[in-house]
Amino acid sequence: MQLTTTTPLLALLSALALVHAAPTAFPVPQTPACNPNAHGRSCSATLYGAGGAQQTISVEINLQVDAIAVPFSVSHIQNLDTLSSGNYEYWTFYGVDGSVTQVAPGQTVDVGPPQVQTQAYCQIQCPGE
Repeated sequence: MQLTTTTPLLALLSALALVHAAPTAFPVPQTPACNPNAHGRSCSATLYGAGGAQQTISVEINLQVDAIAVPFSVSHIQNLDTLSSGNYEYWTFYGVDGSVTQVAPGQTVDVGPPQVQTQAYCQIQCPGE
């Protein structure tokens, strides 16, 4: 009789081992290696204003806030980096009236309220940091 009580237990353990060993339903995405020390490289973003005004700017990754010259009030900012590039460029823009706008890779965000942007900072932030 003891054999019949352990047989279901063994069957259950075997089934659990198979479930545990099964491959996952969704593959884990592979991303290129991130280089947080990419000094000397530049980041690019496009700033948009009213009436179709737009300007693409680039700043060097130099761990400094850089002055930028954008002659119109900015309502949207697009980060031209994408996560698939492996660059992981994150922007922070500073407006003349005190706005601080952060833009992650591949995002387009609103500037509120729209205003002239005077400074920008770009940094590399690797996943998990």
